[in-house]
Amino acid sequence: MRAQRSTTLASRAEHLGRAVDTGQGRLSADVLGQAEAVLARTSERTARSAEHTVVALAGATGAGKSSVFNALVGGELARTSRQRPTTSLALAAVVDTPELPGSSASDLLDWLGVPSRHDIALTPVTPPGLVLLDLPDHDSVVAEHRLRADFVTERADLLVWVTNPQKYDGILHERYLRPLAHHQGSVLLVLNQADRLSAAEVEACVADLRRLAVLDGLKNAEVMATSAVTGAGIAELREVIAAAVRRREAATARLTDEVRGAARDLLSSLGGEREAGHRASLERARLIATLETAAGVNRVVEAVRGAAVRDAVAATGWPPTRWVQRFRADLLTGKRAADQPERLEARPASTVSSDTELRRTSLPPASLAVQAEMASATRAYVAQAAAALPGDWAERVHVDAVAQARGLTDALDVAVSGTALDASRRPRWWAWMGALQWILLAALVAGLLWLATLAVVDYFRLPQFLTPVIEIGAFSIPWPTALVLGGALLGIAAAAIARVCARVGANRRAKAASKRLRRSIETVARERLTGTVEVELAALETITDAATKAAV
Repeated sequence: MRAQRSTTLASRAEHLGRAVDTGQGRLSADVLGQAEAVLARTSERTARSAEHTVVALAGATGAGKSSVFNALVGGELARTSRQRPTTSLALAAVVDTPELPGSSASDLLDWLGVPSRHDIALTPVTPPGLVLLDLPDHDSVVAEHRLRADFVTERADLLVWVTNPQKYDGILHERYLRPLAHHQGSVLLVLNQADRLSAAEVEACVADLRRLAVLDGLKNAEVMATSAVTGAGIAELREVIAAAVRRREAATARLTDEVRGAARDLLSSLGGEREAGHRASLERARLIATLETAAGVNRVVEAVRGAAVRDAVAATGWPPTRWVQRFRADLLTGKRAADQPERLEARPASTVSSDTELRRTSLPPASLAVQAEMASATRAYVAQAAAALPGDWAERVHVDAVAQARGLTDALDVAVSGTALDASRRPRWWAWMGALQWILLAALVAGLLWLATLAVVDYFRLPQFLTPVIEIGAFSIPWPTALVLGGALLGIAAAAIARVCARVGANRRAKAASKRLRRSIETVARERLTGTVEVELAALETITDAATKAAV
């Protein structure tokens, strides 16, 4: 069980460390500083004796800590006084055995800054591994005493807070109990000097002290009443402490509570809207769609589709009408095909050297309405992303995103013009269909020449020569006529089929161009805007996930 809890503590500390590392420069320095201090204490304590349990008696001046300390160890080790504080340095009583050498306790006490120590005998109520400390008063007029007490209080495995009917007031509630809320199972509240109260008053005070502890977050803290003078409740207190020492789990429990508390504080400091991240992803989709509209992606895609159909018809159409395509404007270049020697394929933006003037597309600029919609989508996306982040972090992201969004329109235009659209690729079937069309045209011309020859022979009354015919059942047709009709009809039919195929291919090419353009738009958006925001949202998710695992 101890090994399992230690593993759990190590896992929690690892998760909290990842949250702290990711939160550097993003979260409050105070919150990160507290978490780092907890991690440091956890690392320092786990590196020292796990066989010893540090039980610290803490409290205000006159609460009777030293008296309770002496009663627990069964001797006058600590000086006591009713008039003024007598404990300026922490005092330790240590129970060692041959299996638990004192050197391990010495290292632990050196870390706690406790120079004075006494070895006490092993008894059933003082088990091996007990390190009992009497701390300076937490409200001492000497600041150094208070600092020493606070230092050990933050590092003790089990904290026994001693109070009495005179010190049992609002100061106890506000100054001392509330800061211990993260130490749930590692705090024991003792109402000392119970001999000054009646039994009913003791019961009422204990009940009220338990109520205060619950209000301060110490729902699991045990509350006891003792009297160092009469010895009432001392035996029960000894047994509770001895049981904690025997389990040897107090250190792990205390550190686990601290790590969980630091993780919860870190989570509460995030403070952003949990659903804002999801809404930001929806706004990102809207933003990309708006940027596509502003960049004229739809017009470019339609131009690719139209150019593909135009080029396919020019390559596979019926040759007698194919020349008409040369006088139609190329939507991708804005020029007629007859006016340009060859089609120029757009190059990727990465191939444009830095000293080359970036060319703009021939598309008209985005309208004022589209520009307004783009600005609105940008603001909505940044606002939703910022809403998921806490105060200063959200403000930094908002400022950075707005600064990087400047010049977005020009960057989109460059991205569109630099996207390889694959518009000049010529599929193989174009060549085959073109060759077939020329064969059919050749058959048509041959038939026309043949018929012309027959007409000349007949006109000049020259000897007629035999004209072969094609017989299909009772139907027969001369070969010249068959060549003319077949060449014309089959050529027109082939052109119609080629046009249908051209539209199918054009749609595929337009779809591919749309994907390439979308990737280009997304790249610009990521470099100029969304990349910065997404990094911060990912950091938020990492912090939230890690801190949740540490706190749960």
